[in-house]
Amino acid sequence: MKSHGELTKRQLQVLPYLLSCPTYEEAARQAHVSVKQIYCWLKTSAFKTELDRKRNEIIEEAVNKLKYNTTRAADTLVSLLSHSNPTIQRGVANDLLNHVAKFVELHEIEERIQLLEAKVKS
Repeated sequence: MKSHGELTKRQLQVLPYLLSCPTYEEAARQAHVSVKQIYCWLKTSAFKTELDRKRNEIIEEAVNKLKYNTTRAADTLVSLLSHSNPTIQRGVANDLLNHVAKFVELHEIEERIQLLEAKVKS
C-alpha cells in the first residue's frame, strides 16, 4: 500500500469484483489476481474496512429502494384482495395478515426492550 489507510490502484480495481462475485475465487479469476492475494489483502484493515464500507453502501441502497417502493407494494397487495381468483385473494389475505402480525410482534418486542432498558438505567 502507498501509506497506512490508503489502497493501491490494484486493490481499488479488485473491490468491484469482490462485491459482485459470489465467491472470492470467482472474484480473483475475473480480476486476474490470485485468491491468495485477495486473502492477504483481506488481512489488512484498510482493505477490509473499504470492502465493508462498500458492501454497506450496496445494502443501504437496496434497503432505500425497498423503503421507497413499500407503499406501492402494499397498494398492489390490497388491490389483489379484489382479484377474481379466490386462491389469489386467500393468498394475499394471508400475506397481509402475516405482515401485520409480524409488525405488531416486533413493535411489542421493541416496547419491552425499551422498558427493560429504562429499568436497567434506574
